[in-house]
Amino acid sequence: MKKAISLFLAAGLALAGVPAGAQEHSPNSLWGTVPQGVEGAANAVLLDSSGKTLSMVPIAAGKFEFRDVAPGNYTVGLYTTSGQQIARACPLALSAGSALEAVFTCGLPPVAAATTGGGLSTTAWVLIGAAAAGITTAVVIATNNDEGVASPIR
Repeated sequence: MKKAISLFLAAGLALAGVPAGAQEHSPNSLWGTVPQGVEGAANAVLLDSSGKTLSMVPIAAGKFEFRDVAPGNYTVGLYTTSGQQIARACPLALSAGSALEAVFTCGLPPVAAATTGGGLSTTAWVLIGAAAAGITTAVVIATNNDEGVASPIR
């Protein structure tokens, strides 16, 4: 009975040093949590320093992890299911054997949301206006020489 109590106390002391919810991350990994206020993040994309996509993982319960990442400089983008980037992490410099957390608080400008209005651009409206003015001018010039005689088709 004393052994059982001793083992119970030893296990309790060992676990007391581990915070609740602590998670070990594998070496050579980049991990993170979707920041508060970011809605609709479905995938995390690992980008190299030039912005080239290297890997993509799904976001589960607001968390993601890239495993077996080679040492180097990276960033992480959070994307919706439609492929729109909605957040970008601070640059990360991963060294051999380490595990780094991707954080989204380094003061980078927010990623611009894509417009979904589907309307005409300003250029299109200018071209439409110019075409309308050209047609109106052609009609006025053509009717200035009209002698009021109807064509045989009328």
